[in-house]
Amino acid sequence: MVENLTHRKNVYKAGFIAIAINLCLAAFKITIGLISNSLAIMSDAIHGVIDTLSGIIIVISEKLGSTHKFKKNHEKIEHYGALLIAAIIIIVGIHLLIESIESVIEPEQPEYSAPIIIILIISIISKFILGRFLRSTGQKVHSDTLIASSVETINDSIISSAVLLSALIYLVWHINIESYISIIIAIIIIKHGLELIFPHFSKHHH
Repeated sequence: MVENLTHRKNVYKAGFIAIAINLCLAAFKITIGLISNSLAIMSDAIHGVIDTLSGIIIVISEKLGSTHKFKKNHEKIEHYGALLIAAIIIIVGIHLLIESIESVIEPEQPEYSAPIIIILIISIISKFILGRFLRSTGQKVHSDTLIASSVETINDSIISSAVLLSALIYLVWHINIESYISIIIAIIIIKHGLELIFPHFSKHHH
């Protein structure tokens, strides 16, 4: 009983921390994405919103699993929570891929500045630390949903790094590669979504 209570508290805490951090970072990125007219930053921001949804799903799946009605199926609920996160990732990845291809055909010039670069760097560091925190907590309390969310969060820090690289290349050499970076981001997002889905399917079918 005490162990289950500690488990729930740890997952709730991690979920709420993820929601708060991702909401703040997504809001900053949407703002600078609109200011800079950057598809890559807006793509990054959208993925940040997904991370926020992931945190909400973590809390909801844990809450359902802790109620008397769903207690017996707690592990299944966590699996389905992870699957729902994966499905959202894939849907957004496909949409982003279409947007990015359209941007290659009709490119728009971004407008980067020093504050935008600083915010991107802060975002990368914050996401990496959050991802490590979610993974360690997930492994400690054996939460599939937390581990799935940690993969997504660390993935987002890599995405932000690619966006930062494209911004620096544009500032130094005036070469616009952000549409191509967005395509790579979209493919990575879809790939990670699929990787999260298939292990969970195999758990239920074998």
